[in-house]
Amino acid sequence: MSAANDVLSQVRISEVYTALTGLTPRRTGRDTWRGPATWRNGDGFNVSMDDSRGVWHDFVTGEGGGVLDLVQRVQGVNRADALRWVADFAGVTLDDRPATRETRRAIGERREREQRELQEAGFFRFAAVRMAEEILDVLPEAVPERSGPTQLRLALRTAEGAALLAIYRDFRSREPRLTAGLVFSGERAWNRLCKRLALSIEVQHVA
Repeated sequence: MSAANDVLSQVRISEVYTALTGLTPRRTGRDTWRGPATWRNGDGFNVSMDDSRGVWHDFVTGEGGGVLDLVQRVQGVNRADALRWVADFAGVTLDDRPATRETRRAIGERREREQRELQEAGFFRFAAVRMAEEILDVLPEAVPERSGPTQLRLALRTAEGAALLAIYRDFRSREPRLTAGLVFSGERAWNRLCKRLALSIEVQHVA
């Protein structure tokens, strides 16, 4: 087995999607999932993922491929860097030296922490963008107060992975209580969307 195949065999594409976007996709089958294309500001569940085949497809743009293609699309990196990203995510070394048990455990613990924090960051973004848009709807044009929510909305809509995590951590350090509230409301709103998706899929199957 090649180094690339060894790395890719250690991950599920749905988990890679979560690590990249901070959102947990909605399960639609035993190994299939749906989620939004956050990298193009999509808010519908238009991206399908199949863990058994390791592939994804965006029904709006027609893009798709395997795990490395997804990393390249979201992170904007080349193939080699995408492989290194997946290797780090999976805790697999790309050279001939096997990772020690302690190294694998440390990588696993770090991966779990980052997964939890990225998920929180995804819920935060989901609610914070809506909050910023609501503020902008009531503020008059050309007032200085529009600058903050405008910049926050733009930054969150274009940030993925490490960039999203950095914004989340910075906001949390300055506004811990507000951040916690946004994570909570974002998770509730996300779950409501997932339930509506599940209901829509069930209706389509019945039809």
